[in-house]
Amino acid sequence: MIKKIVLESGDVVIVNWNVIGHVAGWIDTLYKVTKDLENCGIVTALVLDPNDKIFVHGGFIVPRLNIPASYAMGETYYGQYDKTRAVPVSHLICAIIKKGLLEKLPLPDRIGESPFVDADYCLEAEKLGFKTYATAELIVQYKGDNSQAESPEKYAEAFEEDYKEFIKKYGSKYDENYQTPVQYHTSVGQPTGFAQAARGYIKGLTHHKVKVAYNYLKGTNEEETESDDDVVNAICEYHGDLNMPQVIWAQAPYFNKNSGKYKIGHCEFEGDTVPASWIDYVNQMDEVWVPTNWDREKFRKAGATCPIYVFAQGIDKDYFHPDLSPMRFEVKQSFKFICNAAWDPRKNLPNLIKAFKLEFTQDEDVCLIIKTMNIGLGGDIKEQLEGMTYDKDSGQVYVKEEVFKKEELGTFYTAGDCFVLPTHGEGWGLPVFEALACGIPVITTDWGALQETLRDENGEPYAGCHLLRYQKALTDTPYMYLQNNRWAEPSIPHLMETMRYVFDHKEEEKQKARETSKIIRQKYCWESVTEPIKERLAEIYRTLN
Repeated sequence: MIKKIVLESGDVVIVNWNVIGHVAGWIDTLYKVTKDLENCGIVTALVLDPNDKIFVHGGFIVPRLNIPASYAMGETYYGQYDKTRAVPVSHLICAIIKKGLLEKLPLPDRIGESPFVDADYCLEAEKLGFKTYATAELIVQYKGDNSQAESPEKYAEAFEEDYKEFIKKYGSKYDENYQTPVQYHTSVGQPTGFAQAARGYIKGLTHHKVKVAYNYLKGTNEEETESDDDVVNAICEYHGDLNMPQVIWAQAPYFNKNSGKYKIGHCEFEGDTVPASWIDYVNQMDEVWVPTNWDREKFRKAGATCPIYVFAQGIDKDYFHPDLSPMRFEVKQSFKFICNAAWDPRKNLPNLIKAFKLEFTQDEDVCLIIKTMNIGLGGDIKEQLEGMTYDKDSGQVYVKEEVFKKEELGTFYTAGDCFVLPTHGEGWGLPVFEALACGIPVITTDWGALQETLRDENGEPYAGCHLLRYQKALTDTPYMYLQNNRWAEPSIPHLMETMRYVFDHKEEEKQKARETSKIIRQKYCWESVTEPIKERLAEIYRTLN
């Protein structure tokens, strides 16, 4: 059941009877939000479920399934997405409908009760030139649909009927929007940077109406653990065929699994020179994609003869921005250096701990928090930490061995005052970009991919980016492809000096980083970095045809 309140302005507020709270205050909030919105037809509140998880935060049409769903459904709300933003559709459990729209499109029966009826209303409003907005200026709680509990069979029957009507009206329309099919052969379910990038590429290309198919690289599709992203999981249910261009996003030795009509290898490498063993795999491809010019030059020098294209990696700007609620740490220190990196010799975490403890003391209001995970390359973390000996008065270090949920990682960054990663080498350096997107300064090594990507058009480091001096050194790692190679050995004295500087200039550095956040979230969001990939795929199809 829905309560409809007609305002003096002619606008109508609709509220589902199962929403808890007082309507009076909501009306004023919703009305004020509509004031400065372009072509506003509908504004819907952020709705939480009985467990305080997101139930409605604006909505979209799920790719391939072609049904409406809420953004971030089931997640804890920390500030994901802009405070108020245009959305394709929304379930209208608590919303305001503008008079101008009502005059052209009266409210249908069961508005606010069926997600399909609500989505249809939003889409019809769009045809008339009106936009639907979602806002977090108003947050309400929904205790659930009584009819679902009281008569589950009747509820299921109504849901199925609504679904069929929606698909009949819109299903083919959305299917026809997706062109230039491509098959991604990779992994999306692991808690790694590679899998995170795979999810980003798949969602970004889908945003640009590329028809993405997916197959698990290291086994059958049934063997892979689902990702924590329901949209990606829905996209990955489509497996495509061998006539599509096929992209393998993995280390080059996996390229021999590419069975596509047009073969694309997509990889990165963190060392100074590409392993000679990779080049045969690379030259089996019709073309190769890498994230930086640094990688392209290395592959060329190593003997790659196929075309090589540079396509950047990205960040999810809705989950990494400065306004996310910061994670709470049970530490007494107010200034927090933070790091998010695997316990891998390449990440150089023991030297980060060493530099911090040499520079700072217990009586200073500062600590270092490292979020890490053991990937089998760096030995037992606890044993290594116990084997480190430092002055008892040295600064406090906390090491957290855990995996955060999708919506939690950004809150880790916004809880910090400076991100530090004195890496020996990065093929891209995703956590550095995530931290910058969240508006905190970073300290990292001025070598490899980061030397190229963290600079403006004049070659100067972005504001809030501090790049460490280094010397080339022989690698020391059990990772077979990096053995007998070279990487950067960042200067520990320079690292100590830079941490001290950022600590002493906290507010100034934070302000600089917030400005750089705007650049990162625009230039390196997945929507931006996948647009040239879409264009490249279109060129491939023109060539094949």
